[in-house]
Amino acid sequence: MLFKQNILLLHKNNYLMKKILLSLCLICLSQTIFAQSTAIKGKIQTPPTSDQGQPEDAVGVTVSLQGTLQGAVTDIDGNFIIKGISPGSYDVIISLIGFVSDTLKGIKVQSNTETTIPTHTLKEEKALGLEEVEIFANMIDGKRQPPTPIATISQQEIEEKMGSQDFPEMLKSTPGVFVNTGGGSWGDSQIRVRGFTSENTATLFNGIPVNDMENGRVFWANWNGLQDVTRNQQVQRGLGVSKLAISSVGGTMNIITNPAEHRRGARMSQTFSNRAFQHATTWRYSTGLSKSDWAATAVVARRWGDGFREGTNADSWSYFLSVHKRVKNHQFMLTGFGVLQNNARGGRATDENYATVGRTTYNPNWGTYRGGKMNANINRSSKPMFSFNHYWDITSKLTLSTALYYSWADAGGSALDRTSTGLRFDILPNPTTVNSNPDNFQINFDVLETKNRANFITIQNANGSGLPLSGNRSQYIIRESVNNHQWAGAITTLNADINDKLSITAGLDWRWYRGFHYQKVNNLLGGDFWLDVDRNNNNSDNNLQIPNRTAREGDRIGYDYNGTVRWLGAFVQAEYSPIKNLDLFLTANYVYNDFQRNGKVWNGKYPDNSLGLSPLYTFNNYTLKAGANYKITGRHNVFLNVGRFTRAPFFQNAFVDNRVTNLVRGNLNSEEISSIELGYGYRAPKLAINVNAYHTEWRNHSYTQGFLTSQFSNVSDFVNFQLSNVNALHRGIEVDFNWQAMPALAVQGMFSLGDWRYLGNPTAQVLTDPVSSVPLATNATIYADNLKVGGVPQTTSSINLRYRGKRFWYVGVNGNYYARLYSDFNAETRLTNDSYVNALRPLPEAITFDIFMGKSWRLDKKTRSTFQLRINLNNITDRRFIIDSNEPTPGYLSPFSQYYFGRTYSITATMSI
Repeated sequence: MLFKQNILLLHKNNYLMKKILLSLCLICLSQTIFAQSTAIKGKIQTPPTSDQGQPEDAVGVTVSLQGTLQGAVTDIDGNFIIKGISPGSYDVIISLIGFVSDTLKGIKVQSNTETTIPTHTLKEEKALGLEEVEIFANMIDGKRQPPTPIATISQQEIEEKMGSQDFPEMLKSTPGVFVNTGGGSWGDSQIRVRGFTSENTATLFNGIPVNDMENGRVFWANWNGLQDVTRNQQVQRGLGVSKLAISSVGGTMNIITNPAEHRRGARMSQTFSNRAFQHATTWRYSTGLSKSDWAATAVVARRWGDGFREGTNADSWSYFLSVHKRVKNHQFMLTGFGVLQNNARGGRATDENYATVGRTTYNPNWGTYRGGKMNANINRSSKPMFSFNHYWDITSKLTLSTALYYSWADAGGSALDRTSTGLRFDILPNPTTVNSNPDNFQINFDVLETKNRANFITIQNANGSGLPLSGNRSQYIIRESVNNHQWAGAITTLNADINDKLSITAGLDWRWYRGFHYQKVNNLLGGDFWLDVDRNNNNSDNNLQIPNRTAREGDRIGYDYNGTVRWLGAFVQAEYSPIKNLDLFLTANYVYNDFQRNGKVWNGKYPDNSLGLSPLYTFNNYTLKAGANYKITGRHNVFLNVGRFTRAPFFQNAFVDNRVTNLVRGNLNSEEISSIELGYGYRAPKLAINVNAYHTEWRNHSYTQGFLTSQFSNVSDFVNFQLSNVNALHRGIEVDFNWQAMPALAVQGMFSLGDWRYLGNPTAQVLTDPVSSVPLATNATIYADNLKVGGVPQTTSSINLRYRGKRFWYVGVNGNYYARLYSDFNAETRLTNDSYVNALRPLPEAITFDIFMGKSWRLDKKTRSTFQLRINLNNITDRRFIIDSNEPTPGYLSPFSQYYFGRTYSITATMSI
């Protein structure tokens, strides 16, 4: 009976299973019929790589339907299609490593229809704290269009074009900007904006000022390596909008670095080059964001090897650390960056030197020593800088940003020195004979050593002891000028969005700086001691506290002093949009600063005012700026900004000679700058154009020219012309454009025409170097009226083409044109108003072309592992031209000059995991 019941149950179950199977088949059949013509498709793009660029097709983007296993990956054109789906409503998830994942909600799909979603542009995944850094440091707030010309260079552009160039060279295709590569060694480059030197262009690192507080200069050897960690580089030309109490004449450059990354990962790259170094290795590691909201990124890089120019080489380490922590509506970030470098430098030579030797790479700084090569001019430095940032979102419309920073430097530059004027041609190439033997144009250190060992003398009352000292007195040494410092500062900024039309930013900017300056003996070159006396001024003692002082290697000589500079600024800026198409801004700041010298030695030339503290010199200065931007239509806008400010003289320019005396140059007055600028902008989907004109007047400037003379006041040595009441006019027109000619082809270009000239005739005080107690001349008139500003081309243009392939490759070419480049005027030449010197020597115009290319490969689709190869070829036509020169000094038939790099290359391989 039980067996029969089981058989009947089995039959019933079979019948039930057949019905279930039949139903499933019918369901699947209906789904297949619908799916054959039911799909979601679309196009995904990545954001532009520059301010004026266009979105690009994104390959490899994952597009999936939430709650299902269905999805697709975009092809090389950025297109995707998801087939085999049922009618209904879906949330579409779009994700790509390095970009913010997006969800498009409620995409409705109907039967037998291919639903097309609008083209979607991804948003770049910002590093932790980046938004806060940009709020604090950025010159563009994103809410209003600033009434000033700003160029932004993205991280991608830096990686593609940089190669082994100095960091400032990324700006050489920016309107109104010229980069002088100097002596050709690593970190020698200098930036000039609208004809103004680096002292007159504010440089910021994450919104923190880095211009030297004693002289205003930026020494890029201390910052080379930033290319490894820069998020973007901004250049604001002219007065513009800024969030600091700074008074820059030419403009402001801001470098924003990468904070800690969201994702964990590592990266290593290796570079081979023939430019300023031969090898470079970079290591990068990011911990990613932990569960407790901590993240850190560290970068270490080394660059080393011989340079393109003879006798130059680099040995440089750079390091970077960023640590981030988020606590509710507070973010804390610690950033550290530094460079430890020891580089052999290039130097100026006369045009006749280059002609005689027959090479533009000739470098007078190096020679032979004990069977090897040695460069007398070594630039060494270690300059760490650490900043601690706090960002507090008080409310949705009120934020407070505070940065505390501190840096210290141990730096110095070496050079040959000698005991008397008559020995100068033993260490300098003779500039007068074209047919000289080229073998004599490099320094023979062995000969100098032999002369030192043969110079046996007895010093009476040596070191003030009353006793004699006998030995080989060095006539030649390698001495180092040491420039150390300590620098602390704090910046706090309050941003308030009063309403949709009005925003106010206010803050305080405090800085304290102390520089420690002295010379020391690095190498006695075979001698027993160096006598610490001035080779001019009847061999007076450099330190009367120790008469007839005999210095050994490592001892301090020459000068020894500290300089202290203090700064306190308050600033307020209002941005107001009274109507939809009009943005206005008004900025005012007040700056109090003072400085003081503290001499550590009692100098024989200035016995009454060299030792101890100088008076405290104080200054009160202001800035007023206003501007407006009017959007005529969605494509056209015009802007106007005006400004006036005063600025205290730099510490280094205030004293008769800050190295040895507390005396200042007469009455110390603030410089005065006024400027007006007008611009027009055009924006279309594939074309952007900017046109602007500016007029800047600069008055009451002071600075020093130093050079070698052969006949001034019977002196045949180095002299300093201390110029006062220097006035200048800088005006010009700038045009730049960005054209997306094809989806994969971008064309950028610019043209800049400047009219930069001196106004009026400044006066000069002339002193020997080392400085004399009695000037060689006072109140000498320097006939410079209407002379062109030298050292910078007043006409520049560039064209840049970049093609980006669909399989992770790119290639581009960049051309630059330089014209109306003049030599720097020589104050000694301008002591008379003879007609033959009314015009400066024009330098030859030049054109250079650079090529950059690269390709990336994905090593693992499931991870971030990639391999990238980049090749950079600079100055491919090998165009050698004078990039830096001065007027010849009377008595010399040829000026001192330096040449631009010839053809150079850089090959970089990068592995990311």
